[in-house]
Amino acid sequence: MKIDLPKGVRTFNPKESFILSWIEKSIEDNFKLWGYEKVILPLLEYYDAHKNVLNEEILKNTFRLVDRYEGETLILRPDFTVQIARYIASLQEKEFPVRLYYTGDVFRYVVPKGDNLYEKKQIGVELIGVDKIEADAEIIAIAISSLKKLSIENFQIDVNNVKIFKAITKILNLSQDQTKELFLYLKNREIYNIQAFLKDFDVNNKIKDFILNLPKLNIKADRLKELAKEYEDIEEISNALKELIVIYKILKEYQLDEYIVFDLCEPREFSYYTGIVFEIFIKDFPKIIGYGGRYDNLLSNYNGNHPATGFAFDLLAIYDYIIKTIEIKNEKDFYIIDTTEDKKLAYNIAKNLRTKGYTVARDIIKRDIDLSIDFAFKNGYKNVILITVENSGKKVYILKDKNKKEEASLEEILK
Repeated sequence: MKIDLPKGVRTFNPKESFILSWIEKSIEDNFKLWGYEKVILPLLEYYDAHKNVLNEEILKNTFRLVDRYEGETLILRPDFTVQIARYIASLQEKEFPVRLYYTGDVFRYVVPKGDNLYEKKQIGVELIGVDKIEADAEIIAIAISSLKKLSIENFQIDVNNVKIFKAITKILNLSQDQTKELFLYLKNREIYNIQAFLKDFDVNNKIKDFILNLPKLNIKADRLKELAKEYEDIEEISNALKELIVIYKILKEYQLDEYIVFDLCEPREFSYYTGIVFEIFIKDFPKIIGYGGRYDNLLSNYNGNHPATGFAFDLLAIYDYIIKTIEIKNEKDFYIIDTTEDKKLAYNIAKNLRTKGYTVARDIIKRDIDLSIDFAFKNGYKNVILITVENSGKKVYILKDKNKKEEASLEEILK
C-alpha cells in the first residue's frame, strides 16, 4: 500500500500550518479593517458556467470530474474571481458596492516538479459595482497595507493599464492571432521580434516607437506624466496613461506611493481584465506574490453588467518568503506534568487556566520527568507546571526554562 501523496500536492506539518494560518489571519484582519466581508465559496462548479469566460490556457488545465447525480461535468475551482462573478450574478437582490474577501485553494494542472503544485492557496478581495479609479487605488492600498502588516517592506507593485494594449490592437487593426503574437513578444521583451513584427504595418513612426519602447518603460510617475503629454495626440493611449497618473495621485494621498512602479510592458494572463492591472514583487525574491486588476465586463458573461476590481495574494509564495526572513514562533502558554496518582489538581489547574484564555496541554504519557520537560520547551510552551508528591503532600512547581524550577502557589498560577 502506498502511503505517500500524489505529485502536485503537499502536506503542511503543524509548524508550517501555524505560519500559514498566521499569515492568513494577519491579511484577513487587514481586509476587515477596510470594510470587506468574507464569502465562503464551494470547491466545485459547473464547467459550463465558466467555459466561455476563462481563457483557453486556463480551461485546458482545469481538473474535471463527472457529477454522479446529474451527469454534468464539474471543475475544481481554477480561479476565485470568476467564481465571485458567478456568485454575484446569482443573487436575486444586489446592492452596490459589494466588498468581499475570500481565502482557499485554486486548482490547475501544471507539470508537478519542484514547487509546482496542483493546488495554490490564495487570499484576496473583490470590490464590485464601482467604476471609479479610486476603487482601483483602494485595492492597491489594501495590498500594500496587508504586506506592511506582515512586516514586509521591501516590495514593489508594478502597475499597468490594459487599455494601452487595447489601443495598440485597435490602431494596428490586429487579428486575434496577431494580438497573441505581439503580446508574447512584449511580455518576453523581445525587442528584435517586436521590430520585425511592426515593419509591415502602415502606421506612423510615433506609434511604432511607442510600442518598441514599451519593454524599456519600467518607470516612475514623473516619466509617466511626460509620456502622457508626449502622446496627447493619440487619445486612447494618452487617456490610459492619465488613468495611471490618477492612481498614483490617490496612492500618494494614502502615503503609499513609494511602493509603486509603472511597468507598461506587462499584460496580465487573464483575458477578462479591462483597465488597471498590477503585479506584486518582493525585491530579491523570484516569485510573484500577488496580482489583480479591473474586470468591468466579466459579470456580463453571467448576468448583469457591473464594474469590478480586485486582487489575490499567492499565500504559498508569501510563506516561502516569510520562513526565510521572519521568525514566527508558535508559542503556547502552559504544559502540565503531574506525577501523582490523583490527577484532580492537574485537571482543575488546566480548566481554570483555559477559562482565562491560556493554551494548556497535559503530559499524559509515562516517561522520565526530564524528558517531558524537554518535550514541553522544544514544542514551544513558555511555562511548565510540575506537580509532585513530597512528604505525603502535593507540591507545585513552575519552570520558565528547563534549568530553573521554582515552587509556586496555586494563587500565583491561577491569578
